[in-house]
Amino acid sequence: MKRALTAILAIGLIGTQFYAAFADDSRVPKSAYAKEWTKPKQQNVKETIKTTGFTAPAERTFIYYDPQRGAIDEILVKKGQPVQPGTPLLRYRTDAIDRELAQLTSKQQQLSMRLSQLSEEIQGYQSRVAATPENNFEKQQWEEKAKEVEREKTELEWQQQQYEQERMELLKQKEEQTVESTVDGIVESIAPNPSTSRPLITIASHTIVIQGKITESLVGKLAIDQAVTIHLPNESKGLGGIVSDIGSFPINEPSFRQRSEYPFTVHLVEQAQHANKPQPTIPFGYHVDITIVTKEKNGAITVPAKAVWHENNRAYIYVIRNGQLEKRRVTLGMKQGNRQEIEQGLTEEEYIMVHPSRDLKQGMNVWIPLEINKPSKETIQQVRKRDMAKYFLEGFFGAF
Repeated sequence: MKRALTAILAIGLIGTQFYAAFADDSRVPKSAYAKEWTKPKQQNVKETIKTTGFTAPAERTFIYYDPQRGAIDEILVKKGQPVQPGTPLLRYRTDAIDRELAQLTSKQQQLSMRLSQLSEEIQGYQSRVAATPENNFEKQQWEEKAKEVEREKTELEWQQQQYEQERMELLKQKEEQTVESTVDGIVESIAPNPSTSRPLITIASHTIVIQGKITESLVGKLAIDQAVTIHLPNESKGLGGIVSDIGSFPINEPSFRQRSEYPFTVHLVEQAQHANKPQPTIPFGYHVDITIVTKEKNGAITVPAKAVWHENNRAYIYVIRNGQLEKRRVTLGMKQGNRQEIEQGLTEEEYIMVHPSRDLKQGMNVWIPLEINKPSKETIQQVRKRDMAKYFLEGFFGAF
């Protein structure tokens, strides 16, 4: 019986207290009910920009038509074909060189026949000299004949060397009419008609980069070497990269009707966590999502974004201090998801209101809900003992 009477009295007093604190006609100054309150958290925050892009070769090598080398005889590669240094790409026509080679070959053949004849004549004269007795007039004649033929043979042999040098030069010129690749890559395109104004053959490198675009309002936040994550469709993990180039000119011709967009390039980097897993093969022109980390801070003090009260272009936090509200101006930093960084004006050990409203005022008393089964020591400490007694007495007597 005594317990029941005590419980009824406690409930009545608590009800009286709530009435006195929150009722419109109560004579007690109004108080705030902290339905949700929390402490700031220390965490790592990042400021990011999200955009889109596509895969492209890191480098391109262009082969142009050279009209001084004549007409093209044949293109020796096909689109999509892998090439490496030394792979024949195209061949110019060699009609003039072939004609010169044919004429030179004919001269060499005739010269070879004449040299063979001279060699036989020399052997014949030498045989006659050997068969003629010494001090014979005929022997002296045969010797003179042999020397004369040897001189002619020497001259023709020198001529033969000249022909061979000419032939080697022509063959070298013919080889130069075949253009070979100087790089590793893939044939990206072949022009249907030779022209000096555009590449005849384009070779794309095997290395892939990401070509992205960003609006003029955000391009100022980009910087070389910023960390980037590339998100591929149907891939759970992204690929790491860095910003390697930022375009100085807009992608399209500037217009008064729309904002300009600027290109930037991302180079992929190998990540340690992917060391044992090969990166997916990505074709050129594959569209991807890009997340760029423009700013990053470790150990930042953050609060729920909904805990920030904005007023007259200023930011405030309602701090619970000794059972009362303190409307404190703060300096905001980065925002990440539903968390807002507080650069200045708040410490990690303070308590704040999570849902501020227009009804909250500086110095207003705060009611904090307690867990009856497990009352929080920290919560109780937010209200001083003398304040508890004051609120209770004011509510009890003020309600009558």
